[in-house]
Amino acid sequence: MQGDVLEVRVVDGRVVKAPGVGPVAMVWLPKDGQVIAKIPAMTGNRRWLHQIVGIRSPRLHNDRWQLPRNCLVKLVTAAIDRYGYIVVWRDMSKLSRCSKKCLEAEGVECDCSCMGAHHGGSSDVWFERVGDVVVANLGEITRTAVVYGAKADEAGTALYNGELQQRRYRVDRAGRTDWPTASHFMCTGCMSTRARVWDHCHTHEFVRAPLCNPCNTRHWSGWHPQHGRAPQSRNVDTSYYRWYPHYGDEQLGSCSA
Repeated sequence: MQGDVLEVRVVDGRVVKAPGVGPVAMVWLPKDGQVIAKIPAMTGNRRWLHQIVGIRSPRLHNDRWQLPRNCLVKLVTAAIDRYGYIVVWRDMSKLSRCSKKCLEAEGVECDCSCMGAHHGGSSDVWFERVGDVVVANLGEITRTAVVYGAKADEAGTALYNGELQQRRYRVDRAGRTDWPTASHFMCTGCMSTRARVWDHCHTHEFVRAPLCNPCNTRHWSGWHPQHGRAPQSRNVDTSYYRWYPHYGDEQLGSCSA
């Protein structure tokens, strides 16, 4: 859990954010059918879903994306790295019981009533629940809402020294088997707090460095004290960009954050 006060939580069916927290992605997993995702509107969302999450043909209907169910774990991992948090709403049958399929499920892939509590020990390598589950009774269906955030590392922090230099950014389990958690390091942007997520270049798809949530989102949310976000610190340093291979080849402004 990221601190004593939850930055994102669900209250009476509504997502409540602490001051200064940027937009949060939301996903609805119905009992049957496709995943429905609502992600903050910004340029490049389709490309992000296609190239980073690995969805061949993401479909946008109004402000909702219709996505295949098998993308859920990758979507949760990628959304946490991009926004810091994601809220997953799930509809489950009250009569469902844990089966072998459930016990062998990874992450949030299971749709039974245990809500992933009985999964194997490797099921939560890259993200963890950071909020309470809200339950609503809808006849034979139970609706739950779970807030997920980056996996915490309670050990002492280290300075990042390019451990993932020249590595392609990946959100699938196989691609991250030997990755350390981002929270093992100090944020390479402000050097004043523990990192939470892996920053990467959306243009070249290489890992840059581990960042805290504020430093990660400042690239597109900006620093707005009137909205509760702290002014940019003098020691915020973008030289961490050098950890990816194309640093210096282009103007930083043309390389997506």
